[in-house]
Amino acid sequence: MTNFNKNVGYGRSLVDFVRTQVPALGNILVVMNSANSDEGNYQAVQESYTPGPDGLVRFFTSLESAYAAAESNNNDVIVLDANSSHTVAAGIAWTKNRIHVIGADGGGRLVQQGAKVQSTDAAADAYVIKVTGVRNSFRNIKFIQNDTNAAALNVLQEGGEGNLYENCSFTFGVVDNLDLTTSSEVLCGSDSATFINCLFGTETLLTSAARTVFKIDQVTATQEFKSNMLKDCIFMISSSSATAVLLSIVANTDVLYTNLFDNCKFMASVDSAGGAAITNAVKSISGLVKGTLNFSSPHVFNCTNFSASESAGFQVTMTPTSTTNAFEGKTPA
Repeated sequence: MTNFNKNVGYGRSLVDFVRTQVPALGNILVVMNSANSDEGNYQAVQESYTPGPDGLVRFFTSLESAYAAAESNNNDVIVLDANSSHTVAAGIAWTKNRIHVIGADGGGRLVQQGAKVQSTDAAADAYVIKVTGVRNSFRNIKFIQNDTNAAALNVLQEGGEGNLYENCSFTFGVVDNLDLTTSSEVLCGSDSATFINCLFGTETLLTSAARTVFKIDQVTATQEFKSNMLKDCIFMISSSSATAVLLSIVANTDVLYTNLFDNCKFMASVDSAGGAAITNAVKSISGLVKGTLNFSSPHVFNCTNFSASESAGFQVTMTPTSTTNAFEGKTPA
């Protein structure tokens, strides 16, 4: 008999903890970094999450193996230990549906989440994770692009439907590709996604090109960025190039319906490492008529304009106005 039984005592409390964090009906799969096997909670979790009567393994030492074991559409929950990084050997193509991933770091962080998922150097994959599945959720996770290869242009590529990201951050861990106009922390073509309290970009590495942090583009063919909700999110950059932007749209075929950015913050860092003010926080594209980006009370820091040109498809409500552009300062009645 194991010392930690999932049906009683501390083992029971571990199982109940996960259920209270993600009230889903599927299996619970726990991921611990094998490098932390000397820690007391490693053994406790391993003994609490033993295989089920059907032989289903519940304890894993990599996110990839847990994802492979998770059943699509079963609302399975993957719990990531928050002591150290979970390095993926290659970019994860997340095609399954209704899988819920939670970083077990206590939750609530807007930056420096304890559960980290990072790429491997020289893997030459475009992303750390590419999500094209339906109604997955990710909570309390820091995603880091650590590959110095020129192909590693994104942290997240989002082309799914109805996915949730809450208290997650998406950053580059190396500066190598921050001089490429093609690089962006997020490449987003999601349908009905929810982003809550997420951080896109970082101020600790210097961008030196006219690149974008959050780039709206099709990830899944023919699927526009549509019906998305972003609430209380932060877009951040440190750039020596004034032409870098925090959010942009690639083509006028990339947006459909209404997309809400509620109380989001757009920040350029002015710092001694070379970061300077940028000209525009966001940038649209000419001829955008299929849909709109609606910005409710955006907050802009160290950007000359919220958006000085190519304002097609933008609706902004903000008080006070940040510039004299006609499309800004539409105060709600």
